[in-house]
Amino acid sequence: MTDATAPPPGRNTAEAAVAPLVTFTLPPVTRTDLALYAGASGDHNPVHIDIDAAMAAGLDDVIAHGMLSMAWAGRVLEQITGPGSVQAYRIRFTAPVRVGDKLTVTVTRDGEQQPDGTTPTDVDVLVANIEGQVTARGTARLSPHALSAARSRST
Repeated sequence: MTDATAPPPGRNTAEAAVAPLVTFTLPPVTRTDLALYAGASGDHNPVHIDIDAAMAAGLDDVIAHGMLSMAWAGRVLEQITGPGSVQAYRIRFTAPVRVGDKLTVTVTRDGEQQPDGTTPTDVDVLVANIEGQVTARGTARLSPHALSAARSRST
């Protein structure tokens, strides 16, 4: 994963509502990624690995497994907060991910919620392609100390 950025310290609450905690840009999706994920997950749906089957389904090419996007976004969450910091995580797939897509995972925090180090923090997770089309969006609940861990990892 590359291009980790975080807002500078000292942002006010209003800015925190819209400023990402972190943004990661992932390498382009490859056919190898799809084949490896199919093998690891047991999901061998042909639209993910067989061009002819994808075309027969009305697609131009194979598309990535939705759960692969979720896994990559989950890995971003854990990378920025540390192992075991993600207490809950859900995501909804909104558009297909295609071979060659370069995805960006953005994690933001609701400006209304102020992490106090004693209660979990809810964050929004957005996955988009380079054209800005949102391919998945969701939420995660992070352990109480996860955001301070994220800040120390980003500096």
